[in-house]
Amino acid sequence: MDLINKINNSRKIFKKYLELEWDVSKVSDYSNEEIEKLYTMKSDNNSLYFGKASNLNMTLNHKNIKDHKLHIIYYNFPELNSPPLKVTKTCGDKILSLYTNELINPEDSIILIITEKISENIEKTIEDVYKKGQEKLIIEGISDNINEQNMKLDKKYKREHFRNIHLFNINTLGFDIGLHNSVPKHNCIRFKDDIKEILKNVNANDQQLPIILRTDPMAKLLRLSPGDLCEITRVSERTGEYKFYRICN
Repeated sequence: MDLINKINNSRKIFKKYLELEWDVSKVSDYSNEEIEKLYTMKSDNNSLYFGKASNLNMTLNHKNIKDHKLHIIYYNFPELNSPPLKVTKTCGDKILSLYTNELINPEDSIILIITEKISENIEKTIEDVYKKGQEKLIIEGISDNINEQNMKLDKKYKREHFRNIHLFNINTLGFDIGLHNSVPKHNCIRFKDDIKEILKNVNANDQQLPIILRTDPMAKLLRLSPGDLCEITRVSERTGEYKFYRICN
């Protein structure tokens, strides 16, 4: 599958998994020809410009907290029909600068997509940026406008829901792994009262549940944050449908 096709598929996959919480109404369904044109077109006045494919970056608004944004960034993509460009540790500095230079808001979240295979070093670099962001939110708190919108909700989002960063390799987005026969249905449960009720029903506390990492492929698609529950539904010929739970860490 060529790069243009993978990008087009990635947009459809994100649209599917994000539509529950994010306004994806402005995410256009493009043909591969339109994707290629946007890929090669020069980008002007784009504060989230990181090379080729930057015209395909997306910024989504949260459905319940309107001032909370999610930026989907195609980072350091090469010329078409060229090998993947190497992503170095400076990637972390560039992403961090979006916050420090106030190009995006302190609570904004990011999905970062690269063409190179995700190495341990790059994954650690992005995780370090994520952890620094969480530490900043702990110290400085959530901004007044975001906090005010959150407080008006019946079900409130915890701090860890904000300033999330998830890293993808474009090759993993050429197809929807959630549709694979070996992958059971995954569902995200974020809210405190819902989690409390589930733990009561399964007679367990959060320390007793198995873990799903933030970097797990399905956890990234669902944008799980620490403390969220992942409800996994399996189907067995012997026992039928059954659910079990993992806690994000």
